Amino acid sequence: MFNGTYYIETYGCQMNEHDSEKMAAMLEDLGMAQVWSAEDADVVVINTCSIREKAEHKVYSALGKLKHLKRKNPGMVIAVAGCVAQQGKSGLLAKIRHLDAVVGTHRIGELPEIVRRVQQRGERIEASDFSPDVASLHIPAPRKGRSPVCSYVTIMQGCSNFCSYCVVPYTRGPEQSRPLQEVVVEVEALANSGVREVTLLGQNVNAYGKDLGDGTSFVRLLDELDGVPGLSRIRFTTSHPKDFSEALAERMASLGSVCEHIHLPLQSGSDRVLLAMGRGYTRARYIEKIETLRRKVPGAAITADIIVGFPGETEEDFNQTMLALEEIRFDQIFSFKFSQRPGTRARNLPDQVPDEEKSARLAKVHELQDRITLEYHRDAEGSVYEILIEGIKHESGQVFGRTRTNKIVNVSLSDSVRTGDLTRVKITKGLKHSLFGEFV
Repeated sequence: MFNGTYYIETYGCQMNEHDSEKMAAMLEDLGMAQVWSAEDADVVVINTCSIREKAEHKVYSALGKLKHLKRKNPGMVIAVAGCVAQQGKSGLLAKIRHLDAVVGTHRIGELPEIVRRVQQRGERIEASDFSPDVASLHIPAPRKGRSPVCSYVTIMQGCSNFCSYCVVPYTRGPEQSRPLQEVVVEVEALANSGVREVTLLGQNVNAYGKDLGDGTSFVRLLDELDGVPGLSRIRFTTSHPKDFSEALAERMASLGSVCEHIHLPLQSGSDRVLLAMGRGYTRARYIEKIETLRRKVPGAAITADIIVGFPGETEEDFNQTMLALEEIRFDQIFSFKFSQRPGTRARNLPDQVPDEEKSARLAKVHELQDRITLEYHRDAEGSVYEILIEGIKHESGQVFGRTRTNKIVNVSLSDSVRTGDLTRVKITKGLKHSLFGEFV
């Protein structure tokens, strides 16, 4: 057992957030206590994202700020985990002399032993080999997660699609699914501890089970999880359009705990760009899947990712994306400028779009989507929705929760509601990023 304190700084996706929760639990099992600033910590872990260049730059900036802390406290352990660690490997140790450990995405389960070796032997450690069976994938979600009533559950990690712009197959490895019953047991345990909602995580949840070779599938997992005592809601992210099936739409319609929201990245409205990206579908095929979902699950919320400025994207290609946004009318999107990522096929493609043009196109996408989202939110005014109370904002005197369609709702604090309650709220005001309501 170790005495001492730890601090974890997290960048990136929900998978990284959940990995950080697991690392926190492992360090606490060593006897360490969490603190909320690096200055107060004996062990500092930077859990990283490299999906875009900007995210990677934030990591190096954070590491640079730790240099003076290491000078003041030479016994401090500084570790980089996650995708930048997986990408940089031993080169990070050579480049950043105050760094003690590099912990790849498949090796975070070894963090306690790595910390012990650094503290007791003064070693500098690089652990970044891929594993055919990632140990940390089987670590259950810690009870001390992001919320007392909501929890992430990783069902798989990695991706085998190799889209031309994406670094994930290189930083997370090929798709690996957890055994179905292992996931069911974890969700049952979380529900027994008071968790009302779980979000199933994977780089491509639609592909869950394919690598197991035993007939396991994502829809079968949903069938097994629906009706777990105490569990009210199941969410999942992220889905790949080429693997989205009518059977999944049917489960979203028929299983009471599965929420009516899906994140289904489009990336571009141009077939020419989609082909160059290696996405495996056309715009028309994507829209067919959206129409199937909306037919089977009326009112379903659909969110997406959009990339602007992919190499060779012409003004006409970009206009096709804008037309797709108008036609599909996503509830919300996450939009980004194309970023050249190491090892990807798109990194060295000709006709790279100038950054100024990418910025201009991104601004147009934001303006259009903000209008569409605000229209959805204003249309919701006067409607009544079920929300799960996730927490209390004491400073503003409000509670907050989300609808089944994943829209944030803020409500004036009431003595009659508690975190974890499912309650009905009438929407009184639709704002750009959230809804405001009153208890019914």
